[in-house]
Amino acid sequence: MGHEGALLLTVAWAVGLGLGAQLLAHRLRLPAIVLLLLAGVLAGPSVLGWVHPELMGEGLGVLVKLAVAIILFEGALSLRLEDLSHAAVEVRGLITTGVAVTWLLVTLVVRLVGGFSWPLAVLFGSLMTVTGPTVVQPLLRRVRVSRKLKAILEGEAILIDPVGAILAVAVMDVVLGLSGAHRLTWYGALWAYFGRLAVGAVVGSLGGLLLSRLYRRHDWVPMELRNLVALAAVWVVFAVAEAILPEAGLMAAVAMGLVFQRSEVPEERRLRHFKEQLTVLGISVLFILLAADLPLEVVFAAGWPAVWTALLLALLVRPVSVALATWNSNLSWREKLFVAWIGPRGIIAASVASLFALSLRAAGIDGGEQLLAYVFVTIFVTVTLAGLTAPLLASWLGLSSAAGKLALVVGAGPLARTVALLLKEHGRQVMMLDRNQSLVWAARRAGLEAELGNALEEDVLERLGIDEAETLLAATSNPEVNVLVVQLAREEFHTARAYPVINEERGVGSQLVEQVGGRIAFGRPVDIRDWDHAINYEQPPTLTWEVPRPMGRVGELDVPDWLLPLVRLRRDEVEIVHSGQTWEAGEGVVFLSRRPREEAVTTLERLAAGEDGN
Repeated sequence: MGHEGALLLTVAWAVGLGLGAQLLAHRLRLPAIVLLLLAGVLAGPSVLGWVHPELMGEGLGVLVKLAVAIILFEGALSLRLEDLSHAAVEVRGLITTGVAVTWLLVTLVVRLVGGFSWPLAVLFGSLMTVTGPTVVQPLLRRVRVSRKLKAILEGEAILIDPVGAILAVAVMDVVLGLSGAHRLTWYGALWAYFGRLAVGAVVGSLGGLLLSRLYRRHDWVPMELRNLVALAAVWVVFAVAEAILPEAGLMAAVAMGLVFQRSEVPEERRLRHFKEQLTVLGISVLFILLAADLPLEVVFAAGWPAVWTALLLALLVRPVSVALATWNSNLSWREKLFVAWIGPRGIIAASVASLFALSLRAAGIDGGEQLLAYVFVTIFVTVTLAGLTAPLLASWLGLSSAAGKLALVVGAGPLARTVALLLKEHGRQVMMLDRNQSLVWAARRAGLEAELGNALEEDVLERLGIDEAETLLAATSNPEVNVLVVQLAREEFHTARAYPVINEERGVGSQLVEQVGGRIAFGRPVDIRDWDHAINYEQPPTLTWEVPRPMGRVGELDVPDWLLPLVRLRRDEVEIVHSGQTWEAGEGVVFLSRRPREEAVTTLERLAAGEDGN
């Protein structure tokens, strides 16, 4: 097979294996990077020989830089600046004090444990100052912690990338200078760091301003070209910064994303989703190529010292650096411990290390492949450790409770207000949304927060904080609107607990619910107008029933029409009843009953015993 055919197969295998690993990771609920690294090593020349990154020559370095530009821009674009402002003290400490402490301690650890020379140890220490936003952000979607904790970890991961990566580049310049590869003065070393940050910040900020102005001119950029124009702009800005000063593009991509986001341009969410997809593709392909480029014998040669170095970084260096960086913070010790535990390394460390290995090899300096092996082992260990244990740790520390989490209730009719009051009574933050001004006023008179607006408009949902909503209940009088709201919440905002109220068991509503993977609120189709009328004129009481024994899925229970399960109480958490829910012994369920309490209790006891509830 010729060079062109082999190169085509390499790229095709990298894309196919990368996305296959992403799908498998999603299915198994594992960190994708773990599977990507394994797939890359197995597909490389050392094992199966499917992927040959060496065929790409210098093109691999160019591909790495273009992908990194997209990844950093997307990360900055996704950063919530309002939340970041509430975590400014912690983030500032982590990207200043935390970087310095991490650099120092990792240098000492790899020198003592790994036997690195001092120049390589200092270089490795600077590389390990960066965490991975492409690992941290997906991980935080699976862990229910406060907005401030999320802002701290996301802010650190995104902002520390250019700071740490440019620090590593500056250290690399010093290492090459000491080796005689090129001449470097002390002021040249300072310019290598601060100059790159300054040039990147200026070029990126100008690029972000120009792109935001361009986006506001609908007559200049048609809708179908907007995402592609943004992609081209990111690459142009990155390349211009790189042309002025090599590696300044890292800071330029982050600055451009922050400035563009702050400009509040129209269609920003669509651009964000487009960049998220490109980021997933870029990460998938890069990890396959970079892992395949690392000879397996080099990884084995690194051996246990590399593993111990990674474990010490995660279990000793990270906690010490977080403790010193947040000493003047008002975080509790539990929150500090959680932040200390979440420090996975990701694609930026891998890509920069791969470029360094090439530079060291070209300069005739030994140790480049060993450095790369230690970086990949550290990525594997830290990602696996954080990815598999973060949800358990958050639960053990008491940080993952749903208490206080936002519940967004779409519709402010009598039934929706009843559910909202129950959620609020049990500690949930509740926000209601309706297009009917009189219903909004009624909700406010009942002591609930309510806003006027259309739930099918993304900007309205985003303004109300759906990004951080733990639960969404769509309870308007229109079942199709309810299902569409749930679909929007799940697909655009990743709201996993989104439940529509529908009133037809085999109609369009239930088909759409199955299509979007939603589950029906209250466990069955409900005539919401009938229940609204009953609440207004019959005033049916609520009943809290303690489940005597484990019961099946709520959607399969034969609960009579006059009895409506609203919320489930489990320990300190309250959640809306839905068709996929199961009830365990000792849990409480709050019902709305249109018949006397005694009859309702008797019916529920028969239901628990497996008898017909009607």
